[in-house]
Amino acid sequence: MQKVVIRDVGGPGQLKLEDAAEPRAGADEVLVKVSAAGINYVDVYQRKGIYKLPLPYTPGFEGMGTITAVGSNVKQLRVGQQVAWIDTLGSYSQMLAIPASHAIALPDSFKAGDALLFQGVTAQYLMAEYRALTAGDWVLVHSAAGGVGQLLVQWAKHLGATVVGTTSSSQKAERVRALGADYVIDYSKSDFLTEVLALTNKRGVDIVFDGVGHDTFERSVQSLARGGTAVCYGAASGPSPKIDPHSLVPKALRVAGGSIFGYIADVKQLQARSRAVIEGIQQGWLKQGAPAAYALGDAHRAHSDIEGRGTQGKLMLVP
Repeated sequence: MQKVVIRDVGGPGQLKLEDAAEPRAGADEVLVKVSAAGINYVDVYQRKGIYKLPLPYTPGFEGMGTITAVGSNVKQLRVGQQVAWIDTLGSYSQMLAIPASHAIALPDSFKAGDALLFQGVTAQYLMAEYRALTAGDWVLVHSAAGGVGQLLVQWAKHLGATVVGTTSSSQKAERVRALGADYVIDYSKSDFLTEVLALTNKRGVDIVFDGVGHDTFERSVQSLARGGTAVCYGAASGPSPKIDPHSLVPKALRVAGGSIFGYIADVKQLQARSRAVIEGIQQGWLKQGAPAAYALGDAHRAHSDIEGRGTQGKLMLVP
């Protein structure tokens, strides 16, 4: 079989396709033929060495595929069953052994657009953990045309909130409006803080979901209404600046940080959050969209594209 290997940190050129021995399923594992491997920005951070992993390694935490073998202790899964995973490193590969407890059973009808769950579960924990959204709340979603951003827009609208999305182009803005956003700000043309305060008559928004970091987070906090919360869940532009806690006091603001891995470390949470996403897709109000597909050997090109911020929605490798 073949898999992508990173032997040193650096640019996209570090992603090399190599031959490898086929893995075997341990007693508590299942062996999966990978049909799609999700690409996420955390993969970029790891490749660059911002998030350090022992070298060499095969990247990718997320994928979907078909079980080809089950370990001797595995009872709840079967050969031929379609499963997904979102927390097992090594997904940029043709075959992968994963813990059976971490395999997420999928409906037979699910294709890659439905089954790659990393962004969906990220959106789920962001929506569930920081504010109980209700009709009348205002939500600001940065990078609203991105994989997580698109899902946050839909989820917030499903709960009745007024949604403001930011994007970097008119083409992306059209996509965000089509998903249901009430207002879209092209931050390449105007300052999102000024626009948000104008839209809300200087009140501000109740919650901000910020995966951009350095370039936006300080102004995200400034865009909050009294009692609002700014959630930093990524750093696409670099680490967020430090926030003085005393600056939050006058308006009783809150700043929070989140990572999907902190919210799926417990297997029961992993499975429950995944089910919530699957149910939203089955009910029709949550649409993940068809991912942009790259061949396994083009992982370097996919990383270049996602870093260039010229993509919309999900990217995947097809072994």
